[in-house]
Amino acid sequence: MVGRDRELKAALHALIGSAGAGGVLIVGPPGVGKTRLGQEIAASLNPTIAVAPLQEGRGARSTGHQGRPNAAPHVTCLTPGSVLPVVQRLLRSASRRPRLLWIDDAHRMSPETAQALRQLSSLRNDRYLLTAGPADGGLQLQALCEDRHLVRVTLGPLDVPATRRLTSMMLGDQMAQRSVVRLAAMSQGNPLLLRELLRAALDQDLISHDGHEWHIGTRVPSSGALRDLLARQLANLTRESRRALELIALAEPARLEVLEKTVGSAMLLRLEDDGLIRVPGPGSVQGDQLQSLVSIAHPYVGQVLRQEVGPLRRKHLLRTWVQALPPPSGRLPAESVRLAEWHLESGDVPDESLLLATAQHALRGHDTPTASRLAAAAWNHYRTFPAAELNAHALLALGEFREFHMFLDEVRRESPDHAAPLAPVEARALLFQGRYDDADRLLSTVPPGDAESEQLLAACLRGRFSEALPRAERLSRSTASAYRVEAAILAMSAMCHEGRPLDALELYEELRALRPDADGPLWPFDQDSLEEMHAVVLLHAGRLDEAGNIMLREYDNAIRQNRVGVDAQRGLVLGATLYERGRLREALSYFSFTAAYQAGRCPWQAKAHIYAVLAKSCLPPARRGQVDGTLDDVVDGHEDPALHLALAWQAHEQGHQDTATAYLHSGVDRALTAGHYTDAIVALHEAARLGLAPHPAVARDLPVQGAYLRSRLHYARAVSTGDLRLLGQACRVLAEAGAALYAAEGYAELARMQRRAGKDRAATASTAQARALLRHCGDAATPALHFLGEAVALTPRERTVARLAAQGLSDKEIADRLVVSPRTVSNTLYRIYQKVGASDRRDMRKLLSM
Repeated sequence: MVGRDRELKAALHALIGSAGAGGVLIVGPPGVGKTRLGQEIAASLNPTIAVAPLQEGRGARSTGHQGRPNAAPHVTCLTPGSVLPVVQRLLRSASRRPRLLWIDDAHRMSPETAQALRQLSSLRNDRYLLTAGPADGGLQLQALCEDRHLVRVTLGPLDVPATRRLTSMMLGDQMAQRSVVRLAAMSQGNPLLLRELLRAALDQDLISHDGHEWHIGTRVPSSGALRDLLARQLANLTRESRRALELIALAEPARLEVLEKTVGSAMLLRLEDDGLIRVPGPGSVQGDQLQSLVSIAHPYVGQVLRQEVGPLRRKHLLRTWVQALPPPSGRLPAESVRLAEWHLESGDVPDESLLLATAQHALRGHDTPTASRLAAAAWNHYRTFPAAELNAHALLALGEFREFHMFLDEVRRESPDHAAPLAPVEARALLFQGRYDDADRLLSTVPPGDAESEQLLAACLRGRFSEALPRAERLSRSTASAYRVEAAILAMSAMCHEGRPLDALELYEELRALRPDADGPLWPFDQDSLEEMHAVVLLHAGRLDEAGNIMLREYDNAIRQNRVGVDAQRGLVLGATLYERGRLREALSYFSFTAAYQAGRCPWQAKAHIYAVLAKSCLPPARRGQVDGTLDDVVDGHEDPALHLALAWQAHEQGHQDTATAYLHSGVDRALTAGHYTDAIVALHEAARLGLAPHPAVARDLPVQGAYLRSRLHYARAVSTGDLRLLGQACRVLAEAGAALYAAEGYAELARMQRRAGKDRAATASTAQARALLRHCGDAATPALHFLGEAVALTPRERTVARLAAQGLSDKEIADRLVVSPRTVSNTLYRIYQKVGASDRRDMRKLLSM
């Protein structure tokens, strides 16, 4: 079940929580999953309420799910006509064992049945699960709700993220992103409609597999069930209404004032009353004038109408619409884009200037598929360099690297003069594919000054921030550069790695005052990346909650606006903020890329994989799930510091302490050599978190800005020196910053140090602080948290042996990993059992999670 967590929680609270209600009334339109939610409620109630099987009669149907743990296989779902005999039998029964009555389409019950149900609810402690249509559930149910016997749970369409998840899951998370977006938009959050669309697409061979992913074709799926939906929507339309609706479908989003002139206000009112069109209110902005835009109410209906319009009528409606619109200077950009597409659909070729302008607008609006279609049309018909350049940018924005390189091969064959100026765009594509050496070779052939932004990007993606920063600062202050915003964003990234988040915040404030370059192709992506980078800077500055709120907003916007690839990129940064805040399980969901949810560019894909490993390493072994792929597949680049952390965690998990230490110490050395002080501090902190030998640099006062970064350094220093006061200060700063897991680990270490110093009362207080912080972290289980609150502190080696033994390793296997004798391991385990009060490895496993 996807996207119904809130409704499920509300229903269970009503049935077994403090609400004291006797039942739940689930109200919603057909196809939104009322029955599916009922199944989940019944399965959840089974351990709480003894669900005795009712004798099935006519009109009753079993809805159990065999084979599921804690399922309710004998719950009987009653139809309205079969309820009364069952209720009467229960009224006569002497048994008072609570039962669950599940009544589907309860709004169809007779008044007599509803009255009997009210009587039953006043005499017995049964529970009721009722589903009803989209209205108020019928008058006969109102009394039950008013008497507080029933709590209403309204079930609307799934939201956009849930619809996309459900769509992807229907084909095993192997459906391509744009196909998922298209099907999800057509279904408008209705699971039943989504299932019928996918079933029809499969039946009509509209879905194909390219060896990696499933793709849906451009035709709209149709089936008997879908035609019934259309018939219900369009059954009562007159010929004139149908023609008006076709015009709106072809032109949407259509300007209201133009439609009033072409089809008339009376017609629009009728269509709105019939629920066929919607006018969301003020929409696009043209100068100072707000425009109301009209669209077909249901996306699937609109797509079918557009598909069924004949070619002659399509051309006729196009001429009608062009004549009704203002001249080109007075048109909305979206209207121009739709006109250009309409011309192409009708077999006409618009002017090159129109194709280029509309493709540019679509690219700025993140409608990359439309931008690619228009730019490709401009190239195919006019073969000019502006068309070639824009088509290359559109393919790059789509992340279609195979098509991108095929297009460049075509340009080299047919228009060799255009190929050389496209080298910087090609270099970008190579960088986003992780082909850094190929990009360097290509950039070496470009005249100096023609590809500075690409050379800057290459330096950043390879983690050469000291080299990148001077170039970024120069380009960001150059008014002649079309990539000045991108350069400034990369400068902010470099500053964060160097430990200068406060300087990066000042640069962000300067960037906010910049106006976009009207001719630059990358502004919208820069604008989005600016807020993303703002969140990253806030993260380094210790303002974790602010960073999370920004990224939650940006991620939600990207999802709802169907920005394919951008959504995953935003989700990746959101996941990083959640990881830093200790909310590991939530973070992991944003790192789990699938065919339908991925950034599509190598550096971001690598980052997602690295952070997934880090997040899973902080969870109990039994709850981690499978890690896809290995870290050996990760391409070297700007994520090298995080890669060293993940490799160290993996080595530590396997008992290879020396290897883990070597990874982290190597990371510190490389970061200090490059002047990347943030990366050095993070590696020092991670060594302390894992209980590894400290690097000598832990004693240095590294030049970083902000209390948050300094607190992570002080944490590592305090653990290595046993400084109770310094560790306590670091824990308080981390807690105030919102880094709950780091602070909890610090307090756990502080409690051990205090207990060794004989300060038992202080140790108890620190343990309580750690437990309170862990309530925000779910099921975190890191090495620092093992044996939290232990009466006798274990040495680092004893904690390592305990953890490996709890994983099920034998004495010999532990000895091999730690390079000691099995007898040494056996003696160490004996001391551990004595200290913690465990009798065997099973007890040890339980104690590790306390």
